[in-house]
Amino acid sequence: MQMTATVQLDVNLWNQFSGLAQQKRKRPNRLLEKLIAEYLAIQKDLQLDEAIRQQVRKSGFKESDAVDLVKQYRQTKKS
Repeated sequence: MQMTATVQLDVNLWNQFSGLAQQKRKRPNRLLEKLIAEYLAIQKDLQLDEAIRQQVRKSGFKESDAVDLVKQYRQTKKS
């Protein structure tokens, strides 16, 4: 089920965006949908990245410890 929403934008901003979309042979509303979806995906990735950073800070490990941890892990897998 597809829903629609009405958004008010500055007319100059919309005209510039619409013109650019037409140059790229895209429908402005479809391009805007795609940009919003991409923005949401980027924000989700940034939130995940921040959550990982917080977990790393809490763990007490440093990035330089990662190489040694991987080597130790691989040694235990070989045994």
